[in-house]
Amino acid sequence: MIFATVGSTQIPFGRLMRALDGFPDGPLFVQHGPVQAPLGATWSRAYMQFPAVIEHMRRADVVVCHAGAGSVLCALREGHTPVVVPRLKRHGETVDDHQAEFAAALAAEGSVIAVDDLDRLGEAIAAAPPRRSLRRRADLLPIQAAVREVLHAPSCP
Repeated sequence: MIFATVGSTQIPFGRLMRALDGFPDGPLFVQHGPVQAPLGATWSRAYMQFPAVIEHMRRADVVVCHAGAGSVLCALREGHTPVVVPRLKRHGETVDDHQAEFAAALAAEGSVIAVDDLDRLGEAIAAAPPRRSLRRRADLLPIQAAVREVLHAPSCP
């Protein structure tokens, strides 16, 4: 199962949703924000509560998301190497290109698969490695644990 999320912002990310239209590689569950869900999505919601997003990430084989820190960190925490499509200023999807910078930095260290060319989204999804099992800390909220795990990962200085 592929789970795609665009985060909780009210700014549309139709470019990613159009790239997922009719996606052929298995069930597609999508949180799509204020735009139409991709054609052929198995299941879709405009917005989801945070615990539901985490549950879908846990059940997914692959997570596709925007390059928002919360979405990326939570996908990493759930053992994924997420396929990350940054929102871009030139498309009116964000106020600046911080997501492109964040995605590039994480891709350089192998934490994410960054997609700049949406014609290659299918290849990126196919290249995503299997989800890893991770030990969880029950005393932390999911976002706190995600930040802590990334900060204390062996690849961090």
